[in-house]
Amino acid sequence: MNKQELQEYINNNSRAVKIFWDKALVFQQAKNKKRQPAKRWNETMLERAADKMLATFITGIHDKLKMYIKEDALAPQKSWANFIEDNEILEELEESVVEMDFS
Repeated sequence: MNKQELQEYINNNSRAVKIFWDKALVFQQAKNKKRQPAKRWNETMLERAADKMLATFITGIHDKLKMYIKEDALAPQKSWANFIEDNEILEELEESVVEMDFS
């Protein structure tokens, strides 16, 4: 499973991606308010910054999971899904994201 597929899997089976992105956007908006008025970013730039934070987050999850998952050559996606389900990764991930504070 690549990073994009992992993000889609998490997004389809958990609220963790949505919660993380919403928190990242709020963080970027708060950071933006501290900038000089002439240097403030528009909404598109803030969303891109939140997207970058999400990409970094997903990369970290992917890299950590990849160390522990033994992919089946015939069904690599199923290997990932089974590992994630068997170890309750999505539940723990969602709890962690809810508790995250970017300040």
